[in-house]
Amino acid sequence: MDKKEEKSAKIIKKIIFNIPMQTYSPLRISSGIDDGITDILVLKDKKGKAFIPGTSITGVLRARMSSIYNPEAIDRLFGSIDDDGNQSMINISDMMLENAYIVNRDGIKINSFTGVSEQGAKFDFEAIDKGATGKLNIEVTLRENNLLEENKPNISYRSEHKNLNFAVNGDVYEEMTATLADMLTEGISVGALTTKGYGKIKSIEPVKMYVFDFKNAQDAINWWQYLNDKTLQEPLYIGNSLVSTVSEKDFVMQMDFALQSSMIIRDYDVDERDEEDNITAVQMKSGDDFEIPATSIKGVLKSRAYKILMSLNHHDEQKTEKFLDALMGKESDKDDKNDKGKKSRIYIDEIYVKPNVLHSKKQSRNRIDRFTGGTIDSALFTDKPIWQTDKSKATISINLRVQDCEQKEAGLMLLLMKDLWLGNLSIGGNKAIGRGVLKGKKCTIQYDGESFLIQDDGEFNVSGDMDKLELYVQKLSGE
Repeated sequence: MDKKEEKSAKIIKKIIFNIPMQTYSPLRISSGIDDGITDILVLKDKKGKAFIPGTSITGVLRARMSSIYNPEAIDRLFGSIDDDGNQSMINISDMMLENAYIVNRDGIKINSFTGVSEQGAKFDFEAIDKGATGKLNIEVTLRENNLLEENKPNISYRSEHKNLNFAVNGDVYEEMTATLADMLTEGISVGALTTKGYGKIKSIEPVKMYVFDFKNAQDAINWWQYLNDKTLQEPLYIGNSLVSTVSEKDFVMQMDFALQSSMIIRDYDVDERDEEDNITAVQMKSGDDFEIPATSIKGVLKSRAYKILMSLNHHDEQKTEKFLDALMGKESDKDDKNDKGKKSRIYIDEIYVKPNVLHSKKQSRNRIDRFTGGTIDSALFTDKPIWQTDKSKATISINLRVQDCEQKEAGLMLLLMKDLWLGNLSIGGNKAIGRGVLKGKKCTIQYDGESFLIQDDGEFNVSGDMDKLELYVQKLSGE
């Protein structure tokens, strides 16, 4: 390395994040092996401790940042491997997990036409339950050549940062790392099944961004102190979870419902809790909270979407499946090596409800002989679904986001919301006996720079441009 190259590689600034993180939904990062009993095991180190690889977090952050900044800026920060490539400026550690409680989950494939599970399509896997904690360390290294004008990418500063010093001074990398602080404060999803609510991790407190500028003598002293005892001075920026890092092209909808009947989504990871009463099924829980998995919600929505599209497409199955595959994803064809499948663009969060809002109650029933219509002797059984006492209050919130949503896809989401809102679409098991019926109370929608509010507080009200909502549905029916 000649003196010019050595000078250009000189480190002149460090940006540091030391972030206490927590899992806020089940986390599944596969080890790639099974033990002959469980199909998928979670990733652990050689000492048996679960962790999240830094590569997984880096990939998610890079993808999220790519929806905000141009490719040139992303390649500068995260590195690139093309002919004119550059070294990554960012180093993200593995995140070792404490209090990692492993739960067993199972999955099934539902036939969209019949609404029942397909033969031989059941599998089980390990996941880390919500509540695991860990420390995430991120270090950004800026060298002299990074700050040369010809090496600075052109970016549009985010409006939320325009009044901050680094935006005023034109420091593009401090601007971009401030966006990372916002994302980690808001939360990101890593691992598998992220579109079905899994892998949500976020900072326990607003993320603090520390900058050490080695042109400043005091910052150089502070850096050596940090290396010795991890002491940090005043942060340059603190992340804001209220600052949205979602693209305007995304369709974001939050729906609040009251539970009108009982509901049960069976927890297969527990034994019978009361053998004397012969309890055969209990509602899924995470700790003390009742849990409604996003997989259940998404399965119900996909089945109803299939029926809606089949009706609009005059039962053209091929056209319907093509629409759904582009929106909700599809598995790769094992017989076609060139078919890599498609990832779903619909993201739904797991739902956790406090036991003081919903309560579990035993309910006994008799099995019925389908031939005679009478009860079967010695076939009394009991399960424990959840109930809502005050049905006037919203207790269940469903958060849904469609990435890069087209107007016709927004129209489909509105029709699905309507069916949930009116109680025409049930969630969970035992739908045939009336379980899982919801009643809409409030719905907020953000899409294409517009905001909408739908409420039912005794009277039905809509705030926002109703013609726009109608347009989205017409776009769907026109297709």
